[in-house]
Amino acid sequence: MKKLVFILVLLFIICGCDKDNSDKFYLSDKYYGDGEYIKVKSNSIKKNSHDSYVLFTYNNYCSLAVPCEDVFEDFMKDNNIDFLSIPFEDFKDTYLYDTIKYGPSVVIVNNGKIVAYLDANDDVDLEKYQDVDKFKEWISEYIYLESSVQFYD
Repeated sequence: MKKLVFILVLLFIICGCDKDNSDKFYLSDKYYGDGEYIKVKSNSIKKNSHDSYVLFTYNNYCSLAVPCEDVFEDFMKDNNIDFLSIPFEDFKDTYLYDTIKYGPSVVIVNNGKIVAYLDANDDVDLEKYQDVDKFKEWISEYIYLESSVQFYD
């Protein structure tokens, strides 16, 4: 009996505890680009969209030591990923505002569903707003940083 329990526990550890990349996804190919912000309006953010993207919602002011838009832009340029960008006032008119009440924020969306976001009202996320490496570590948990499209010479 002890051997059976040991084997079951061992199988559980091997199969169930290893965080794999099964939840990671690719952004829609059009967002693997030049590492730029793409300005959008609230009417272009649709709940039933099949797009997978990253959205940066921002305020007109920044009280952080390093402007977070600069941190995110450094990440975008380093990884050739474009983010949608929307002022927080316009963001309030999207379905995403039902969940995310504070800005600035970075929202990861897969097929119209929020996968993760930075909470401007949570000190736990502060380092991700201020450090490119911490931000990259966070966002890499959810998305692949390279496009699924392969180009051959």
